[in-house]
Amino acid sequence: MPTCEEIFNEMPNRFDAEAAGDWEAKVQYKIEGDGGGNWIVAVSGGAASVSAGEADDASATVETDVETWVGIAEGSVEPTTAFMTGKIRIQGNMADVMKSQSVFKKD
Repeated sequence: MPTCEEIFNEMPNRFDAEAAGDWEAKVQYKIEGDGGGNWIVAVSGGAASVSAGEADDASATVETDVETWVGIAEGSVEPTTAFMTGKIRIQGNMADVMKSQSVFKKD
């Protein structure tokens, strides 16, 4: 099972610039639990970057736990279901969070 850090570090390699088009966003992820942490995923100029920490200017914030986040990354947890059942909380621009699902390729 991958760690949260491994998942976030791999995201720029899974970025589909063509699918992103001219989309620009900065999404803050707050992953609770052992091995979690705070991560910033920024999309700008047709590229994606990831850094640890907190962003003051994030367009959206996603809060969840390690188990849910790893499950989403592995494909065993459906993001929409997790949101509807309260396992994911989103503040800010939900469209940016939804767009991120289509621009980061899965295996």
